[in-house]
Amino acid sequence: MKSSLREKIVIAAVLVSMLALSVSLISIATGAEPDVAVYLSTDKPYYTYGGSGKLYVTVRNEGPGPIAIRNISVTFPWFGWYNGGWDGNTTITDIEENTVDENATSQTFEVPFTVPAEGRPFSYHPHMVEVEYAWGEESAYAYAYIDIPVETPVTQSPNLAPILYLMGADTILLLLVIVALFYVWGSLRRPTPVSPAAFATG
Repeated sequence: MKSSLREKIVIAAVLVSMLALSVSLISIATGAEPDVAVYLSTDKPYYTYGGSGKLYVTVRNEGPGPIAIRNISVTFPWFGWYNGGWDGNTTITDIEENTVDENATSQTFEVPFTVPAEGRPFSYHPHMVEVEYAWGEESAYAYAYIDIPVETPVTQSPNLAPILYLMGADTILLLLVIVALFYVWGSLRRPTPVSPAAFATG
């Protein structure tokens, strides 16, 4: 009788321990932060002043568990205080299909931008992209950086074309003079034929 009661107590203790362990493992699994990475690319290799472009933000989720993208914040190299307000940064909050599943699933989001047409001091550092994502009741941030090259315009003088034409004409004239001098020099070196009468004796 006592042995049977002791066995029941041991079995009950083992079951309670296993249940507690299962709850603990489930809790750890659901609370683990997903492994999230952000990759960036643009639609052009470089841009001009006043030109428009697109920035592609790819969010890759290795898990565990799916994530939901809350917002994407971008700070461009021309960010600063202009015309009475901050310009050169944007935050996208209204994101459709913002869920990124686990198991190496990725989702790409498009961020349009326009390079300022006026002169501004551009930062030479790559601009930053910040992605806020959530899993369960928790949230975190992932960051990435990319450079957006802007082509520097070359100022052309209005007198440049006439100068180039004049240089071309001078070059052609110089070549003609060299050819003429070479012809004259060759003529001077050519032997002059002597008449047989010059060798006749009187």
